[in-house]
Amino acid sequence: MLTKTLKFDDDVLDVFRSMEWSDDGTLGLIIGGQLERNLYQRCNKAYDALGGKWDRRAGGIVFKTDPRPQIEGLIIGGQLQVERDGFFETPRAVAERMLELVPLPWNNKEAYLLEPSAGLGAIVDVITINHHFPKDDILCMEKNAQRAEALNVKGYKVSCCNFLEWEQARRFHRIYMNPPFEELQDIDHVKHAYDLLANGGKMISVMAESAFFRSDKKSVEFRDWLFFVNAYSEKLPEGSFKESGTGVNARLVVIEK
Repeated sequence: MLTKTLKFDDDVLDVFRSMEWSDDGTLGLIIGGQLERNLYQRCNKAYDALGGKWDRRAGGIVFKTDPRPQIEGLIIGGQLQVERDGFFETPRAVAERMLELVPLPWNNKEAYLLEPSAGLGAIVDVITINHHFPKDDILCMEKNAQRAEALNVKGYKVSCCNFLEWEQARRFHRIYMNPPFEELQDIDHVKHAYDLLANGGKMISVMAESAFFRSDKKSVEFRDWLFFVNAYSEKLPEGSFKESGTGVNARLVVIEK
């Protein structure tokens, strides 16, 4: 597991101790007036690590999942261990392009879809809401328990597990994915997804550009493998993931088995 440890001083911890929360924990209110700039910046580092963003309209810090269990540990220990799982939500425009390149199998009544590393459901939301594909025919995988629960609340079938360790006889007709990029994890995810693809099935994955220009053995062998499986790749426009908080350059990779 790739992790990083963030440490915070007593002033930051005092801010967290005094916060008030909505019932579901997705809105945290800072009590005691406006923070001075330096303290605000230090607190913001913690909010960001927990997936929170200041929302002027809401008047507080908005979180997509309840961070209070992590905050309890932060207050007790003064430090926060964050898994570097490379989670950046897939923008809607990218998800729509994925469906243009790999259309949904409308005519196959037995079609079954997989989204590994499903996050909070950005891709499957487009598939089910915008393209009306039934949720019962989709399996989501997400190893982060909070995000897995968020998917469950939305009504998706969810397996809370490490995708790279998932071994089942089931094969999928379509796989749509945005795996983590750090330390070339996306290579491992794409190759494992290919093993789970049914004959005649198609998969599409967001990938970082690094796998396509690096000269290390793993990257070179992966490019050779893509050639062997007759993959198609398409660079995404620069800034495609800016709204998700990263400027990383990425592309889409399509494989039919």
